[in-house]
Amino acid sequence: MIASKIIGHRGFSSLAPENTLAAMSIAAKKGVEWVEIDALACGDGSIVMWHDETVDRCSDGTGTMSDHTIDSLKQLDCGSWFSPEFNTQRISTIEEAILSIQSLGLGLNLELKRYDSNLKTLVDPVLKLLQKHWLDFDKLIISSFDQATLTYCHQQAPYLQLGQLYGKIPDNWLAQMQAINAVSCHCNHLHLQQSQVTDLKQAGYDVYCYTVNEPQLVENHWKWGIDGIFTDYPQRF
Repeated sequence: MIASKIIGHRGFSSLAPENTLAAMSIAAKKGVEWVEIDALACGDGSIVMWHDETVDRCSDGTGTMSDHTIDSLKQLDCGSWFSPEFNTQRISTIEEAILSIQSLGLGLNLELKRYDSNLKTLVDPVLKLLQKHWLDFDKLIISSFDQATLTYCHQQAPYLQLGQLYGKIPDNWLAQMQAINAVSCHCNHLHLQQSQVTDLKQAGYDVYCYTVNEPQLVENHWKWGIDGIFTDYPQRF
């Protein structure tokens, strides 16, 4: 197993607004060993820690990420939607996030969200920042739903540990994962089958399920041999 059994989804996002530095800090204080965050490009090419293609759900702003620059994003309140006590939280650049997570001693699953951005615009800055700041590549997994993104990561930085993200695992999963020398499969627990876990484990891959917020939902999955889960509620596990 590469990551921990319990991975904080977007930080500790049941106790703090998701994908904020506060969520990372609380995760570390509560004893979480690994966190998952998202990275995407905004309109001026800056890479930020954010999940959605728009800012509407988790800030007091509106519009798509491509409509914003890092300067306009930094003006948004990204915590009050969750609780007034987090009204100072702002969107972080991925560099700020990496430095914070590194300083907290956490392992990191970094999910790359391409949306409609140029492949190199997203990936190249992330790889450069990781090479500059990340110290222990055994405690880092890069994941994505986008096969082209993972292929490019593998070509540019073959030393990186890559995780293939799936909603439903396709029939050609083995060929796809071998093509990028993946280390893990990250899949929706609702669609995962015992036979798939058996095959993945026999092929040498870690298996992590997302996003599991109730322990009873994966009682069988642990018996099947999954390695870990992504959850908003690490305290429940």
